[in-house]
Amino acid sequence: MLNRTKNFLRSFSFRVGLIFFIALSTTLIVLRVQTYYQSLSTTYEDIRALINAHAEEIDQGIEKYGASYAKYLVRAVIDDAHDRRLYLLFRDGKSLYGNLDAWPPDIDPKAVWQEIYIPQGTDKPSVHLLVKFNAYKHKTYTLLVGYDLQRVDLLRDTLLRVAISNILLSLLMSFILSVMVIWLINRHLQRINRACEKVMRGQLQYRVSVRGANDQFDKLGANINGMLDWIATLLGTVKDSTNALAHDMRTPLSRHRLELRALIDDKDIPPKAQEKIRDAVTRVDGIVEMFDNILNIARAESRSGTELFAEINVTETVEDVIEFYAALLEEKALRLIPDIPAWPMRMIGDKQLISQAIVNLLDNAVKYTPRGGQIEVSLRQEREFIIVTIADNGPGIPERFLDKAKERFFRVDESRNTPGTGLGLSLVNAVAGLHHGTLVLEDNHPGLRATLTISTNMAIS
Repeated sequence: MLNRTKNFLRSFSFRVGLIFFIALSTTLIVLRVQTYYQSLSTTYEDIRALINAHAEEIDQGIEKYGASYAKYLVRAVIDDAHDRRLYLLFRDGKSLYGNLDAWPPDIDPKAVWQEIYIPQGTDKPSVHLLVKFNAYKHKTYTLLVGYDLQRVDLLRDTLLRVAISNILLSLLMSFILSVMVIWLINRHLQRINRACEKVMRGQLQYRVSVRGANDQFDKLGANINGMLDWIATLLGTVKDSTNALAHDMRTPLSRHRLELRALIDDKDIPPKAQEKIRDAVTRVDGIVEMFDNILNIARAESRSGTELFAEINVTETVEDVIEFYAALLEEKALRLIPDIPAWPMRMIGDKQLISQAIVNLLDNAVKYTPRGGQIEVSLRQEREFIIVTIADNGPGIPERFLDKAKERFFRVDESRNTPGTGLGLSLVNAVAGLHHGTLVLEDNHPGLRATLTISTNMAIS
């Protein structure tokens, strides 16, 4: 689960969805914040215009008729405006005229525009005012024009709640749309991945479905289908060539072997010559075996062997291989320690290749384990994988060669004096790949531990 989450977070579709979410949510949030401040700014501008209008009217009256006229003008403006939110206060020395009881102590004489709070007693909240302060030079009087911001405060709170709810809604909508974008991208990519998985499992005829929208995904699917057609053509050519080569090679080799066997049975041939003929037959058998292994490896690596897939009882297969080697184990006085469950472990696969892979692993163990040694064979299942482990206490493989040992024709014995073709482990590795598994070689301290893992989650094509 944790690995799936990490893979999803690193996926292309998640990164695109995340970028889309950030871009869309940021745009919507900026628009909501801009609307909030624009609404407040417009309201403040209207109030400032109203305050300026009354202040200019009183200024003009003072300039024309003097300060004594301002007292009556302030009262007249208050009475005519019929707006209880408008506050005027004219100070001439120590005398105050207007609808404020006292000169606010928080007024900054250096600031023209400012917001102040005027207390209204213990039972009432303070009045929040936006005021304009005018001080007349060389005079003893000042003018204060203000407006109650109660409605503005209510509007601010309302706009803030609306902005927060809109931001949350924007985040939710951005998230939903981002999930839809991720889903759409994954939907298209899954069609391509499904086709690739089918082809890798040997279903070479499978192709990417094209919707006909002629978009980039359709073009990508068409290009992949064209590439798969080309690969299928090449594989068909190779398969036909190898089949023809196999037929052409096996026939003369088999005929040559029969001729050699006939010479062995000829009583006129001296015993020493017969012995050399027997060696030649052995060498021919080795060539045929090597050629069969090469063909099997090619068939497994090309994923063209799934037509032979059927249900396999792996438990029974391992037991049969052990029984086949029972006589040779007894001859070399090797002790076999099996760890095989009593119940059948079943899977879908190529029975002949699976059997050959297990035979190769056990054959290597028997071949290189010294007389009186020990071989362990275990079979277990972990989730959708069946694991076959064969470990011996022979000379093993140097650690630096463990990976190279799975390559074709690789021999630890560079002089190649020991029998073998260097294809056994290569075939096992190819069979593991065909069945979506792995072959792991490890040091058994001493000896070699070979672990063959094959998937049970296979389908019959």
